[in-house]
Amino acid sequence: MKKISIFHILLLFLSCASDPEQARSNKYLNEENNESIEKILEKNIDNIIDFYPIPDTKIQLPRQAYELPLPNQFFSAENKNEIRLHSLGEIRWIYLGIEPSKVWPIIEEFIQNDDSLNVGTIDPNQGVIETQSFEYLGATSKFQYKLERGLQRESSELFISQLVKEKDNWVKVKLDTELIENHSRLLLDHFSNSGPVSGTSLVALNLNNEDKAIVYEDENDGETKIKVMISFPRAWAAVERSLTIAGLDLVDKNRDEGKFYLSWKGSPSFFNRNENNRVIQVRIEKIEEDISIISIFMENKDLEVSKEIISQINQALT
Repeated sequence: MKKISIFHILLLFLSCASDPEQARSNKYLNEENNESIEKILEKNIDNIIDFYPIPDTKIQLPRQAYELPLPNQFFSAENKNEIRLHSLGEIRWIYLGIEPSKVWPIIEEFIQNDDSLNVGTIDPNQGVIETQSFEYLGATSKFQYKLERGLQRESSELFISQLVKEKDNWVKVKLDTELIENHSRLLLDHFSNSGPVSGTSLVALNLNNEDKAIVYEDENDGETKIKVMISFPRAWAAVERSLTIAGLDLVDKNRDEGKFYLSWKGSPSFFNRNENNRVIQVRIEKIEEDISIISIFMENKDLEVSKEIISQINQALT
């Protein structure tokens, strides 16, 4: 028996439709014709040629073939008009919610407006401005302003120091003197009264680009961590403040071990309804004198929870 193609079947339909008599008597094919066509199709269905076959899509691709890396987390200062005076041990600094390049000209203006001070040496690459020397309590002194980008983008930190000349060297006074305290408050008032800042210093633009807090994924354990370019004491104080701002439930802490203990209330699962309350550690590790790492540790490793806590800490770091 010869093979019947789709073309022959179509001709059969057209021949039936082209007969006027049959078209008038039977608007549709009668039951007998339908039955015969079905039998023909059943017998020849395997012989029909598919000229446009669907390609095989059962290809096992690597799971991460189309996974894109997440962008780095950056948070700008929430309030660009925020100004705060911080102190930690012998360190005193002013936090400002604007970029360093906008702070730089305000410092120069402050020194120029002070009758007892004059601008001395400046180094925009290092973010350092020094005044000319003056006499204070029988010693030759000068102020040094060290400007850095803050832990948040579009924020700045201004460190103020008193330098005293000993023989031919300038030595930084370690103790927080009354002179530094009063001078810091005068500068703080100057920033507060400056109003909205629109000007920027072109020579200090490079200070805007120096990251002080970097969120990254550790290649060894896959954990999301924060690398901060600050000392351990400063990192400890910054994380403790961030936990409070973020509203995380701090239940205990051990500074000697560099650990904060949080009570984390996650979403209970169907099988473990009592496992939603967990104690999670926030760890701070000193890498170098001015470099620390913030990480998360939990008994049952959960990368999503770890990433969420790191994100909340990073968002509130100052």
